[in-house]
Amino acid sequence: MKTGTETTGRIARLLGARDDRRSGSADPDTPRRARVADSVIFGVLGAAFATWAVRIPAVSASLGIDSGAIGLALLGLAVGSILGLVTSSALVSRYGSRRVVGGGLFVYCLGLPVVGLAGGFASLVGLLAVFGFGKGLVDVAANAQGVRVERGYAGQIMGSFHGLFSGGGLVGSGFGGVAVALGLSVETHFAIVGVALLLVGLAASTRLLPFEPSTGGDTAFALPSRKLAGFCAIGFCALFIEGVGNDWSAVFLDGPAGAGPAVATLGFAAFSLLMMVGRFLSDRLVTRLGARRFLRVTATVAGLGLALTLVAQTVVSLVGFAVLGAGLAGVMPVAVSLAGNHDPDTPAERAVAAVSTTGYGGFVIGPVLIGLLADATSLRVAFLPALGLAVAIVALTTVLPTVTRGSHADSVGASGDD
Repeated sequence: MKTGTETTGRIARLLGARDDRRSGSADPDTPRRARVADSVIFGVLGAAFATWAVRIPAVSASLGIDSGAIGLALLGLAVGSILGLVTSSALVSRYGSRRVVGGGLFVYCLGLPVVGLAGGFASLVGLLAVFGFGKGLVDVAANAQGVRVERGYAGQIMGSFHGLFSGGGLVGSGFGGVAVALGLSVETHFAIVGVALLLVGLAASTRLLPFEPSTGGDTAFALPSRKLAGFCAIGFCALFIEGVGNDWSAVFLDGPAGAGPAVATLGFAAFSLLMMVGRFLSDRLVTRLGARRFLRVTATVAGLGLALTLVAQTVVSLVGFAVLGAGLAGVMPVAVSLAGNHDPDTPAERAVAAVSTTGYGGFVIGPVLIGLLADATSLRVAFLPALGLAVAIVALTTVLPTVTRGSHADSVGASGDD
């Protein structure tokens, strides 16, 4: 692994030392502490979101609104998240990711118990928008911090951050099950979790890397550059496909695949568990395969998983959702990492915001489009666009620009993995 003088100088300024951790910095534990801290932040992100998700039926029942109204309310969450992602890019450029993480945690974690106080449909939409805005603020700031921490290591570590998001989600959903079993109200449950996650998150944020003023010029939001377009397209495709596992696995297994309701819930569990495991393994695989080849292989695996689900037999489809989770696991983390390091003249936070925002667009559009196609045709037919997008990810790897910034640039460049 070769490190140029520009990168070495950047890391030295980052750590406030004469060289990076691999060359005997004054405080070699700083990158490690920041990595642990950012991992905790990702865990908080996942746990808070899962806490809301597992209590959606209870919120719906308490407000007396049907599933269609809940679907519309989720648009408030989506719009708020997108606004938060865009806003965070400019704020991180001006104030640094550590400060934005801290501020965003107040909005996100305290927004959770406030959502539990919604008195009707309109207030639920507005409060979910605030909750989503906080999530977007923390999301970009945590990813931007991850890109900076990653430059102090010899290889990619972004997959482990996203793995902790999945792990946090599993913890949040598990505690949600306990809360339901104990008979806790939504308000009490959300208040306990929101305050606890805020305290944990704020404590971790003090160990994040300090602000390094950007040299990338204007910090205002701008449309993605042509160099970023490929990364953004991959993010859109990945999160569109992810919606298949998140939102439609149980429906598909209970319907076309012929599984009962109890077995159908295993589809989401298998998808989520294999995605978490895959994210923890992805960093090592990227180092071994190179980023482009990794994306091709994993997108192919995801496509295989989708094809297996279309067999519409309970066991085969269940395995298909597990394979889909394993294939998708590392795609978004790698896209974010490559985008954040692709150009020495572009602030990492702007690139992270562009990929995250575009990807979230796929996450919002995907389930809606699949639902419309399923109504017009069948759920099996509705999954076909996702299969096509898995093929598109493979094709998009051929047009990605060479990565020129970051300690692991040699492993993700134009020729480093072919």
